[in-house]
Amino acid sequence: MVKSVDELIEMINVEKDQVSLFRWYQNGYSRNLPAIMRAALKQAIRLRAQGFKPEDDFENAVFHALAGYEVALGIRNDERTAATRTRQLIDRVKPLKALKFLINSSEEKFGLKILSDMHLAEFTFESVVVTYDEKFEPDEVLEAQRRIDEILANRPKDFIYPKIRRNIF
Repeated sequence: MVKSVDELIEMINVEKDQVSLFRWYQNGYSRNLPAIMRAALKQAIRLRAQGFKPEDDFENAVFHALAGYEVALGIRNDERTAATRTRQLIDRVKPLKALKFLINSSEEKFGLKILSDMHLAEFTFESVVVTYDEKFEPDEVLEAQRRIDEILANRPKDFIYPKIRRNIF
């Protein structure tokens, strides 16, 4: 019996094996099923985030954003990649101060762009700032929202998911 896309996504959402998630992504790519590719990426991000030890919901969201950024870097680099400098920043000054630094930096936001293009904006540092706005200054929240709005306004309607040759999950 052929399963619906929703049934396949339910299977992906409980998958715990990164190799299997990579295969799900490849199958979604070969069949041009963005929902399957997106579900595989989301679950890969969730699994990667489990390796951190958050103290609260805010830190959990930060670590999910870090995991999302690392998946985006893996896509760009065509190999599993750790965001070493970002991890060191979070370890050195703790998640709140690290996000304040990242939001106030003027560097190009590669993670925001690629994750938003793939409809995974909930896994961006900017999304964490907007969601936990009470922890940030009003101008930091406005800047995060401005970046999200700008990226989403310029996002292509028909994003072509990248072919991933190696397991980056």
